[in-house]
Amino acid sequence: MKKVFSLLVFFIFTLSSYAQFDVTFRISDGIDAPLLKTSIEKSTSLFLSELGRAFVDETLPDFTGIAISPEAVKTVQKTWEVTGAFNCSRSNLELKCINKATGGFQVRDIPIFMPVAEESGQKQEIVINYTSQGAIDEVYLISPNKSIASILNDGLSIKEFSRRQRIIDFVEQFRTAYNTKDLDFLQKVFSDSALIITGKVIKEIPKGDFVQVPKEKIVYTKQSKVQYLRRMKLIFQTNKYVNVNFEDIEIKQHPKYDTLYGVTFMQNWNTSSYSDRGYVFLMIDFQDENNPIIHIRTWQPDKYNGENLKPEEIFTITSFDITK
Repeated sequence: MKKVFSLLVFFIFTLSSYAQFDVTFRISDGIDAPLLKTSIEKSTSLFLSELGRAFVDETLPDFTGIAISPEAVKTVQKTWEVTGAFNCSRSNLELKCINKATGGFQVRDIPIFMPVAEESGQKQEIVINYTSQGAIDEVYLISPNKSIASILNDGLSIKEFSRRQRIIDFVEQFRTAYNTKDLDFLQKVFSDSALIITGKVIKEIPKGDFVQVPKEKIVYTKQSKVQYLRRMKLIFQTNKYVNVNFEDIEIKQHPKYDTLYGVTFMQNWNTSSYSDRGYVFLMIDFQDENNPIIHIRTWQPDKYNGENLKPEEIFTITSFDITK
């Protein structure tokens, strides 16, 4: 009798343990076709539930039987290995589905929890892109970013709205590439003649007869694409994990060249051996909309001499003399 009771307790405990990671996903708006809506809801519920199972069992997620692309599986599993395990932080979700201008669908604002990250980066979000048939096509891990809504809902023309959707997707892919140590993606998106500028804060002691407090100044160095990617390769090889977050994304179109955009954001960089925080600026060329190219990337510290970097000191689309 005791044996039967013990087995019953074990069975109940097991069921409750597995129930804790079940996620039910529903679409609140954005899709009228009932079968397509049901297909996306089912694949997303299974996908998020599998993240929870793998999180609890401390294994890689296994998406067998779920409508998901091999590329999306690779991205999630690589992120899991490099950045850390994560799971959906809610058991019931009801979110809007967006019709992508490039075809297919997208769901944003899926909350996840990543305990191995620093406290400020433990709460993040997933963006899922779907094919026109409703299969999961791409998965991006992003930081909660309220500026995205304003970027996409700013009285834009249809063409500009479409372009900004592409830019946001590109920036999220760009961030994911660092978190998955995807050197091939970085190799692909940087122009061969790309200009990479990195700022470094140094202390300078003023000359004089009296003891003076050292002042900080920013010194900028330039790198080629080859030099930058060589450095990234070394960083990826020598660090067990890479966790990069983007905040406060701003997008500006070039006043003269309508396919050139400047994207500025705050980057929080965390690896096994080094952490920093600063402004990143990307000049992205969308002349080939399916294959955007980065011509310029800059990094600046967020503060020096104990003060925040002034707005006029932050690089923007008009900081560089461009001749196409």
